[in-house]
Amino acid sequence: MRRASRKKNIRALFACVSVVTALPAWSWSDHASLVWPLLRTQPNLMEQTVKAEPLEQFLIAEQAGIAQTLESVETWSLNTIAHYPPTPQSLQWDPANEPTPARFFAAIRVNPTLPYRLYVDEPPAQSASGRTLMPWQSLSFLSGGNAQLATRYRSLAADDPVTIAEVIATASDEPDFGMDVGLFEDNGTAFGAVYGFGKTPFGNDNLDYGSQAPFHMGFYHLDWLTRMAQPDLLRTYPLWRIALFGELADLAFRTGHDYWGWRFLGWGLHYVGDLTQPYHTVPLPGVSTFDGLLLVARGKTGEAIQLVSNRHGVIESYQYRRLTRALVAGDWSAPLLLAVSAQQADTPQSYDVMVGELTAASVEAAAAFDAVIAANMPDRFVSDPGFEWTGSGYERGVVEHVLEQKGPVAIQRLDDAVILQLQRFSVVASRWIARGGRAWSDEQSEGRRNE
Repeated sequence: MRRASRKKNIRALFACVSVVTALPAWSWSDHASLVWPLLRTQPNLMEQTVKAEPLEQFLIAEQAGIAQTLESVETWSLNTIAHYPPTPQSLQWDPANEPTPARFFAAIRVNPTLPYRLYVDEPPAQSASGRTLMPWQSLSFLSGGNAQLATRYRSLAADDPVTIAEVIATASDEPDFGMDVGLFEDNGTAFGAVYGFGKTPFGNDNLDYGSQAPFHMGFYHLDWLTRMAQPDLLRTYPLWRIALFGELADLAFRTGHDYWGWRFLGWGLHYVGDLTQPYHTVPLPGVSTFDGLLLVARGKTGEAIQLVSNRHGVIESYQYRRLTRALVAGDWSAPLLLAVSAQQADTPQSYDVMVGELTAASVEAAAAFDAVIAANMPDRFVSDPGFEWTGSGYERGVVEHVLEQKGPVAIQRLDDAVILQLQRFSVVASRWIARGGRAWSDEQSEGRRNE
């Protein structure tokens, strides 16, 4: 009887843990702003342009290559990712069929209701004078956070020149527009019913983007007890997305579709960036399995979940405000911007090794990161389980609230903690972007040889 009760408590704990993984609003808030300090240090990306290309042109020209690429990714995923759900045969890309965007979106299993327009997410420091801008609502069905609603989007026409840096930065934020929303069979969408992902393993139905969590979070280092008690936490798919978009980028570069090479690369970069966020790799940072069981016994699991959710959301709002203020001011010597721009590396790594090492580092950083946030943010924001950060209205003034209630020392400590995470982002992001640089250089060299 006692053993049965203990097992019930363990399952209760990890059933609650699954809720926390989707509560915070966005990972790193705005990926485009996050990557700009890194891109601006690479003149070849900032100065060289490619021509914007409608997706239809790429699909028509490369029907056979797409089929081969997707088949290769499927085989690799089945052999490498333990809980990978096979792509239903009816959705697989067949070069004998009409190469439409709808068929492509089904084959890569993304939300097909997004417009996937040709557009640019302009950097914060760039003047919008004389430019016609697009509202967030023309790009996404989601309500959007402060970062998205404040961002300036500019439409492109086919063959418009656009810098490589603009393509990468713009695409790196795009998966948060709803690309991974509604993909499970219980999400109430026609496409989710046929995509083969089964029921949502974890998420928050109260949030319009809640079902994207399993694609943006990677719990690759759970302890044995968590794996046993809550196996659904293992059903996470960022590694698949990274490999999928990495291979599509390689195909696009090999075949001369430079715009889509960089855009696919930017899509993959989003998931790479997500995994540098400790809250995306650990369900409850700083809470051991034993402490979790004590929370269950004391009836405190809901409170713990709320605190972790708030800390996740607060630090992303803080990071976004600190980073974008420096970007708008053009203060490239600001420590947060230097953290992104000064840690570059270009050592190639396989997808699984890169993700394994990256998430291990994020897991290792999680407890200390959470502790700094708890100690240096206003107590109400991070230590009051009755408070809900999301939608509280404090996001815009979070830096000022820290300064007022905790003082300049807290700002420095929070900056230092964020800088450590941004440095890890810089290393892995620069390696990922270098993949594109090598592939694009090879394609350019091949083109010159054939002239």
